[in-house]
Amino acid sequence: MIASIILTNPADNYKDEIIVRDIEDKRCFTYVDKEGAICEMCIYDDGLCLFKQQNDYQLELHLNGDNYAKITTTEGTIKFDIKVVDFSVNSDILVMHYIVNDEARIIEVKFI
Repeated sequence: MIASIILTNPADNYKDEIIVRDIEDKRCFTYVDKEGAICEMCIYDDGLCLFKQQNDYQLELHLNGDNYAKITTTEGTIKFDIKVVDFSVNSDILVMHYIVNDEARIIEVKFI
């Protein structure tokens, strides 16, 4: 299975898309993003979680239940509350709109 993961920040027209190949379980899979970070995405009935491990930081994005983002570096940890605005699943397409620090963000996952 193949997935297209699109991360968008409408405020500055930022859009990043990555194609993930050879997915065995579309509910939880790992991939390497364009920055070389190891990412794990887990999709649930009520949202998703994204974990990103880079050389100098770790990001946890929890968009199910207790919605928050947590960034951990050698200097410490910072946690942001997130408001999920819209979450829709249509067959093999998932779209989630959320707000972090007053900025709208969108995650789209399309399984092909």
